[in-house]
Amino acid sequence: MKEFFLQLKKVSPADMLAAAEQGAEYIHNLPYRFARWLPSAPGLLQKLARTAGAWFVRTETVQEVLAVHGWMERKADEIHELPYRFAAWLPTVPGLVEAWKQRRKAALARWAERYDVVPRLKLFLPLCAAGAIFVLCVQDMEHTDLTYVLMQGNNPRIISGTPAFNQQLTGLEIVKDGSSADAQLILDAGQTVLVTHDGVTESVKTRRETVAHLLRRMDIQCGDRMVVLDTSGSAPTISLMKELVTEHKVSYPYAYAVKRVADPLMWAGTEKITVEGQMGSINEVYQDVYENGRLSHSEVVFREVVEPVDTVIKYGTRVKEVSRDDRIKKVVYNKDGSGYLLFKSGETMTFREKVTCNATAYSIGKWTASGLPTKVGHIAVDPKVFPYHTRFYIYTDDGYLVYGNAVAADCGRAIKGYKIDLWFETFAEACRFGRRDCTVFVLN
Repeated sequence: MKEFFLQLKKVSPADMLAAAEQGAEYIHNLPYRFARWLPSAPGLLQKLARTAGAWFVRTETVQEVLAVHGWMERKADEIHELPYRFAAWLPTVPGLVEAWKQRRKAALARWAERYDVVPRLKLFLPLCAAGAIFVLCVQDMEHTDLTYVLMQGNNPRIISGTPAFNQQLTGLEIVKDGSSADAQLILDAGQTVLVTHDGVTESVKTRRETVAHLLRRMDIQCGDRMVVLDTSGSAPTISLMKELVTEHKVSYPYAYAVKRVADPLMWAGTEKITVEGQMGSINEVYQDVYENGRLSHSEVVFREVVEPVDTVIKYGTRVKEVSRDDRIKKVVYNKDGSGYLLFKSGETMTFREKVTCNATAYSIGKWTASGLPTKVGHIAVDPKVFPYHTRFYIYTDDGYLVYGNAVAADCGRAIKGYKIDLWFETFAEACRFGRRDCTVFVLN
């Protein structure tokens, strides 16, 4: 664009004016030029048309068009003559048919004579007639294809086609027999049966007949409906339904658990059942919908959970003594000051009282005043306060030592009242212990 304007600047105004005058003169002369050419236009167009026509005639297409035109003229003549030809042929049709019949008859006679057909037909036709009569007599002509729903309480039983079992019900006998067209659900004779169909209930007196035969006798068309037989009453009832809604209950056992409860007052190794377990249950009610003899869907409409009763077994944890490294976890007191000690191991020991004693230590001697040998756990007491063989559980109040289980086995002149003397294996241990206040549980 920049170069265009640069070139434009080089053109002088005089040149631009001369170019504009030449263009105006050319436009002004256009109508006169067209007027001079117009008289020669028809001749040019005729020449062009003759050239195109000559070319078209020489092509194969024109030859094909001419051939088709000739064929159509010949066929038009033949079509024009068709009614006259048909009218001339029509009177000969009866003669042609008669001649065809004669030829067929003669051919059939030759075939029968050749294969000796007539005597065989005379023997075979009566046998066929007798067989047909026998079939009509022993078998029903109308074959039924019904679906039966046998109701016994709330439990439907589907029978489609031939029953697969034999059963005798109230007013109804079910026979496993596939030789008959009807399912052998046979009603007892002389009972009044209620039949419900199309919103109408009719009562009818039965013969010894099948259910399908009774429905035919009543002129009832089942179509695609199910035949529902309820045998829970004194006589069967028959209902025709497209949809059957029933309910059934299902119960699942709910097992109980066994709980073991520690009893601190029972001796270890003993057990006692305090609560007998009882099974629980989960009871559900299902609503079933049957269509065309099949269960179309089922859903839970009620659910009940009967909780079980768990078995409770108490087992004893009470012991006479615990190991030296066991420690007290909990102390449980009664109103009278007695109670029991619960240890970290789960074992328990019962006590009748808790006292505070001033304890000293000794490590001499081999035998105690009660006749027991000296050892850790055999302590000296005032027999007037704690008789021999009284059992204890001892620990220091300052947390220095848990002496553990002990037995009143010895005495001393200086040991009076609530004073005790604890035996240690070495003199050094006794010296380190010295004299301390101790908590003493007097065990049962």
